[in-house]
Amino acid sequence: MKRKQLFILIAAIVAPQAYAEEALSISPVVVTATRTEQNSFDLPVSIDVVNGDTIRDSRQQINLSETAARIPGVVVANKFNLAQDLAVSTRGFGARSAFGVRGVRLYEDGIPLSMPDGQGQTGTFNLDTARQIEFMRGPFSALYGNSSGGVVQILTRDGAKDPTVSGGLTLGSYNTRRESLTVEGEESNVNYVVNGSHLSTDGYRDHSEATRDMLHTKLSYNASDATKITLIATSLNQNDTKDPLALTLDEYRANPKQAGAKSVSTDARANKKQTHAGLVVDHSISDKESISLMSYYGERSSDGYLAIGAGTTGGRLSAIDRQFGGLDAKWTFKDSVAGKPFSLVAGLSYDKMQDDRTQFNTTNGVVSSALKRNEVQTVHNFDQYIQATIEPTDRLLLVGGLRHTKINFNVDDKMPVIPGDPDSGGSLGYSNTSPVLGATFKVTPTLNLYANYGEGFETPTFIEMTYVGNPTTGAGPNLTIQPSTSKNYEVGAKAFVGDNTRVNLALFKVDTKKEIVVDQGQGTTASFKNAGDTERHGLELSIDSVLPYNFGVYAAYTLMNAEFKDSFCTGTSCTSLTQVNSGNKIPGAYTSNTYAEVSWKHPSLGFSTALEGIYFTDVFTNDINTIQAKSYATFNLRGGFVQNVGNWKLNEFARIDNLTDKTYVSSVRINNSSAYDPGAPRNWTMGLNASYIF
Repeated sequence: MKRKQLFILIAAIVAPQAYAEEALSISPVVVTATRTEQNSFDLPVSIDVVNGDTIRDSRQQINLSETAARIPGVVVANKFNLAQDLAVSTRGFGARSAFGVRGVRLYEDGIPLSMPDGQGQTGTFNLDTARQIEFMRGPFSALYGNSSGGVVQILTRDGAKDPTVSGGLTLGSYNTRRESLTVEGEESNVNYVVNGSHLSTDGYRDHSEATRDMLHTKLSYNASDATKITLIATSLNQNDTKDPLALTLDEYRANPKQAGAKSVSTDARANKKQTHAGLVVDHSISDKESISLMSYYGERSSDGYLAIGAGTTGGRLSAIDRQFGGLDAKWTFKDSVAGKPFSLVAGLSYDKMQDDRTQFNTTNGVVSSALKRNEVQTVHNFDQYIQATIEPTDRLLLVGGLRHTKINFNVDDKMPVIPGDPDSGGSLGYSNTSPVLGATFKVTPTLNLYANYGEGFETPTFIEMTYVGNPTTGAGPNLTIQPSTSKNYEVGAKAFVGDNTRVNLALFKVDTKKEIVVDQGQGTTASFKNAGDTERHGLELSIDSVLPYNFGVYAAYTLMNAEFKDSFCTGTSCTSLTQVNSGNKIPGAYTSNTYAEVSWKHPSLGFSTALEGIYFTDVFTNDINTIQAKSYATFNLRGGFVQNVGNWKLNEFARIDNLTDKTYVSSVRINNSSAYDPGAPRNWTMGLNASYIF
């Protein structure tokens, strides 16, 4: 373990554990693991929660990455580039993603934000109204179907009982400004919370200006004592977001603030719009049975002006118009068997996505030539799942489940078939059955040991199916690529130490076959193929402790070895530059990372403050392990005041990120010569929030 990393971890756990002045809260209640509310302490699952208070505690509330570092086994890499969606990985799943999130399922109040092909975005996560964000890793993620290496779900809180209006203003470095307004309350049988926000920033890098408008609504109606109807709706409008691109090593060393090659000359940028809504009907049939019906629909448009093309000013416009939607029907039964608690959840889900994709060449960022690509991509899945929980004894809890998935891809090429431009249409179907099984043994009321096992699978996304062979020929789609399959093993312990400390420990191992890797090209013009086996194994540790005199300590540590078990070659020939050797590290998968936080409160003054430390090891950026981003440690300081004056609640805060002004790579692009996304230097944020209760 590196010295900096060891220092951060030790700082979090050497503080005295006795004489706590307040007891630690119990483990949070979660819904993602079993689809019913249950205390996470009892479950044989690695699932952690970031609650709403933590999400909004002296933070910008712009990106999921602001608090995800608290979760062991999870990496949410902030590119400091709003034109590029965040990449999320859990235990190495999703680490290779070049565009948004893949390999990890995303949900908002049960509504899928990952498409059936496994691709998703976190840009519509609304942090202003979040009750909590649940991060599930390990085998039980497989019960969410395709590309479920992990599950991240954001849950919206209910509105306040009394009508309340809240407003916030945040200012920061690089001319960053964010305003938000929330209206909430409860009238008769209707509960509501509506939030709107506007963000604008110049960005710390050249050519990184951005604006973002969001609107999020949750309406709940209690139609009767047995029936509740909930509407969730979200809208995102992000226009003319400049893209500074990633940097080569030489560019990064020369000036990490600069934009990448051709970023300015091609006016690389993105326009994004998304609107989606979901309706959930929960109905209790009896004290033992209930059903939940969910339907959703959404539209997304994305215009990416890419720095790809001939000469210094040649680029490409890649436009996507998407429609997506689906249904989920779930039946829940709770009773007892031989006097022991038993529950059963069974359901059906159907999801569909249709993308109308077009491409044009550009010059100086302006569309300048005829249509180069025109196709309709459609994918849909039909899944069946079942999950059971039983406690055969007072000290044993068993959870098992099964999910069957069938996915169909279709590409309809609308371009005329001419020499040199063959038809790029075709269809492909996959099916899979994923079993999971877990057990918790309650050694004492404050110590649980658990073990679980599951099998998952991951299909290629449409982006990974686009080209077959050499991507420069435009031939595709790749109808030979197969899903990767994985076997996931985990054992762990969850414990309360005294009345002031909670500890979670998990040991895991993941064996994957037919890993999907880059074959030729890079970035937006890469082709993909199946390689051999890979293995990931490691441990996750988190410690949460309440100390005397209103101090608190939290720490999360991840250690993981992720490597290729079989050798393979990329490209059309096998040379030292294309040979990936057995034992090479999987790019983008950090060997270890640490988060530690020491906090302090002064209740009579309404003051709180915390010092955060984050450490990441070196990480390779390509399969052949010749390009590497160096390890780094950063520190952040935050603090704020809260006052309650009559019907008013006021909150002022300030924070400084990257206190030591460290130059570092915050995110890497996999198998790309421009692999480095520089992290921001020392920067500040200050804000004011005010709420009035009527």
